[in-house]
Amino acid sequence: MKSVIVLGAGKVGKSVAELLLIAGKGEYRVTICDHNEHHLAEAESNLRRLKTLVKFPVEFASRRLDVSKQDQVREALRGHDYVICMLPFNFVLGIAEMANELGVNYFDVTEDVETTDAVRGIAAGGKARVALVPQCGLAPGYIAIAAYEIARQFKTVHELTLRVGALPQFPTNRLKYNVTWSTAGVVNEYCEPCNVMLDGRRVKVPALEGLEHFSFEGIEYEAAYTSGGVGSLIETLEAEKKTTGETRIAYKTIRYPGHFELMKFLLQDLRLGVEHADPGPGGVKFDRSLAMGILDNAVARTLQDEVVVFVNGVGIDNAGIRRQINFKRIVRATTMFGRVWPAIELTTAAGVCAMVDLHRQGRLPKTGFIRQEECTLEMFNQSLFGLAYENPDAIEPSVRAAH
Repeated sequence: MKSVIVLGAGKVGKSVAELLLIAGKGEYRVTICDHNEHHLAEAESNLRRLKTLVKFPVEFASRRLDVSKQDQVREALRGHDYVICMLPFNFVLGIAEMANELGVNYFDVTEDVETTDAVRGIAAGGKARVALVPQCGLAPGYIAIAAYEIARQFKTVHELTLRVGALPQFPTNRLKYNVTWSTAGVVNEYCEPCNVMLDGRRVKVPALEGLEHFSFEGIEYEAAYTSGGVGSLIETLEAEKKTTGETRIAYKTIRYPGHFELMKFLLQDLRLGVEHADPGPGGVKFDRSLAMGILDNAVARTLQDEVVVFVNGVGIDNAGIRRQINFKRIVRATTMFGRVWPAIELTTAAGVCAMVDLHRQGRLPKTGFIRQEECTLEMFNQSLFGLAYENPDAIEPSVRAAH
């Protein structure tokens, strides 16, 4: 049995702990940590309920932890096999460095590019003592695995566009959006420059540009550049010599039509996308913190969400034929083990849990910086966590059948 510590018991953090125990079928002992007593109490309640619903051992503990105090974090990490960091991106590097020092395999779901590059730096020069696996959620994470499944079918990639959206099933406001994820993460990816490949060159483009429209099953969507989702895919395809002077690779976030125009007004025209601003009239800081506050205060949260994944690739296959290949998944909120699982919680948790489980099985490199593309879509789907994307309703029957 492997010992896992989950740092952060928020909406997705508690789901990571729960799903790891559920789908792990007794392979894991989980400790979940947070400074917020309400978050811990909710996580504990969910985990206690599991003990009455499954036949295999459910071993967990909870711990109140102030992650700003390094001595507390160091003591909490010591002795575990894995740490899953579900904290805001500004904590990620410190946790990763400490995990490497203590010999604890490190996983996270951050979308922040600079932070991920810093985690990669820990492994530079053979300094990694453990597996360092950032960006393991939905986007970045699963989306890169799905996109690489398309790219590996081409000898040369001409175009590869990755798109993901966490959306309300029943949009009613002008933004056509409800909060399903961290507002800090949403605002950050709407503001930071986006890594793309245009005409064979790696470049950065402004977030919220590159607007496009498409439809599935009679529903209209829009998509625009946002930061972080492409992960390490571009450099992987460059290293495999699948790119040319005309290759275009990009990641976009999916929303309902009209959303991005309103967000550009808020973040660009009203200048609330500035990372840090000096106090203005009345002492108010007109920057991202205010934008986050506005969204947290005014935009309702929902459990009735859906995750849309859409990748299309165009390239030359091994027979020399120019082909287009598409990949689409729509995952909706579901009910299992006595509670509602929003789609964004289930899919993000499944992404990082699958990577931990594959590492435990020895199907990923033992140490070093590990890219998402090192996990094939077949490997992902062979894990029970893959059911989160392929058939969420089958998770509970499969787990209940386990002895």
